[in-house]
Amino acid sequence: RIASGCTDEQKQEASKWHHEHIAVMSSRFKILFTPKFSDIKDENGRSKGNYKYFNKPFGVKYYLEKSSDFGWDETLGKMTTINDKSIVIIIDPDMILLRPLTNDFSGDSVKFWSPFHKKIERKKRVKPGTPFGQTYGLSHNWMKFIEIAGPDSPARQVDERTADLHYQVGPPYIATALDMHSIVRRWAELVPKVHRAKPELMSEMYAYCLAAADMGLPHEVVDSMMLSSDDAYGEGWDMIDNIPDGEVCSSGIIPNQSLHPLPTVLHYCQNYGVGNVLFSKYLIPSDIFTCQKPLLIEPGDDAMSPDNAYKPKLGGQKQELKPNMHKRNVFVTCAITSIVNEASLFFKLHHCDEADANKERTLNLLA
Repeated sequence: RIASGCTDEQKQEASKWHHEHIAVMSSRFKILFTPKFSDIKDENGRSKGNYKYFNKPFGVKYYLEKSSDFGWDETLGKMTTINDKSIVIIIDPDMILLRPLTNDFSGDSVKFWSPFHKKIERKKRVKPGTPFGQTYGLSHNWMKFIEIAGPDSPARQVDERTADLHYQVGPPYIATALDMHSIVRRWAELVPKVHRAKPELMSEMYAYCLAAADMGLPHEVVDSMMLSSDDAYGEGWDMIDNIPDGEVCSSGIIPNQSLHPLPTVLHYCQNYGVGNVLFSKYLIPSDIFTCQKPLLIEPGDDAMSPDNAYKPKLGGQKQELKPNMHKRNVFVTCAITSIVNEASLFFKLHHCDEADANKERTLNLLA
């Protein structure tokens, strides 16, 4: 975990939480604190606002150059403790794993982004010069900012077809550590300028695409790594649509990759719901991991019933769901509520007296 811009008090609190609740699961789970990088500065260097997503490129750059994991030597301009087989994967904090992360995309269930009818030979493994990423609906809009990269930038040699095929990419970003460092250093240089030209959400993603093109590192772009918006193109929803109705919820709760292959991550940046159950990360109470807080309510065995083919909304309204949207919301709602409850139960098991641990599934985020 990379945490940027914490006060001393926040750092102490986060370190304590990590040590008591996260590190006990595995010593491989670590937390790294970085300075605050979110200030928006004008051309004269004066601060004039805040854009928290600057922390992503600058935070990762800080990690790659300051962590002992890589042995970055500024004088030599290289990493001294790794080889070209080391892999770095960047995911967002609101992503959970449905299956292990990998650098091998040769499996039958992998679906590559294919915007053109002509069949294209794809590389199947992350290696030097071949980064991978998830399809995002960015098209080739990042090309509007090519001038920012300079008159001699290799990005100027990228045509729209190549941009659509190899650069409309988002997290998970996967590359060798050396390639990722090359992209991230350029990403950190470009992102303030791109944000100045487009001062709104997604500017850091356009800056990543531009940085990758500027470094001459086209990505293999994969549809099947992620679920996010239930009506988005270029995501792994086909996998969910193919699950038999009677197994949709159980496949979210206990994935069986050999029976029903699933995408790698669930990016829970949207609202999901079915019947009387709604999940939104913005509605999760801050005391969710305490002894007294009950567990989330979960969809029942009848989640796929036509009677539950709606998503509840704040204020008592209902959004009717078409059959494919119904199935997709059942899967995600079952998966995410089960995962949050599993984490809550882990907390209660290790930090609460049995008599004080509230294990009732009664927490309704709509209440």
